[in-house]
Amino acid sequence: MFVFESYLIARWHDGALKGLENFNPPKKLLFLDKQIKITTKNTLALCSGFEALNMFFYGENGLGKSSLVKYLLNKFASKGLRCIEYLDEDIYSIYELFDIVKKSKHKFFIYFDDLAFEENDKEFRKFKSIIEGSLEEKPKNCIFLVTSNKKHIIKQKALNLDSDIFEKEEENEKISLFARFGLPIGFYPLNFADFINVVAFYLSEYNVKVNFDIEQEAKSFALAYGIYSGRVAKQFALFKFIEQFEA
Repeated sequence: MFVFESYLIARWHDGALKGLENFNPPKKLLFLDKQIKITTKNTLALCSGFEALNMFFYGENGLGKSSLVKYLLNKFASKGLRCIEYLDEDIYSIYELFDIVKKSKHKFFIYFDDLAFEENDKEFRKFKSIIEGSLEEKPKNCIFLVTSNKKHIIKQKALNLDSDIFEKEEENEKISLFARFGLPIGFYPLNFADFINVVAFYLSEYNVKVNFDIEQEAKSFALAYGIYSGRVAKQFALFKFIEQFEA
């Protein structure tokens, strides 16, 4: 049987668990106070043996979704929390995973990262049935944690008053997946002032000698990405760190 004492994270793929040894939780999460507060309470409920809500993190890349997952895992590891990243192409193999999870003393995030479906994707209905709960419910010692770049994880059609009722019902079914998560959490781009504060934090972390205009150069750097985010702030700081090296 898989030994969860040895690993905080495992991947479920091809019907088997594989432990991951490299785990680097963030030292600090900036400007995510609201997201941290509610998800911490929900995770505490799970780890305390109470019922907890499935969580859905949505927002563009680089805004801290996966970082918050790592933060929570690190914070509650001593209380028995573990994370299983679901990579198996067969969604129905999750019932095999349930058999393993329910026999464990640990608590689990069953983690689907960067989830999205295409129009008429057959996997969508399968996944929706799992989340909604079929005749076999998920074990009480786990919750689903899903991240996506979009609030609605399947492409929607533009409907109008002339759309027939069946078309509207089909689109409403797609949107309803969002409602299956009791705790949807949005992640949003930083404003410029907060972005600069995050840049300053990472410049300090990398011990970068600041002999340049931080605001001007960071703004120019971010323009290429089209977003002010924590990831872009870190990449800029690392870029300035690398610049210091003499070739």
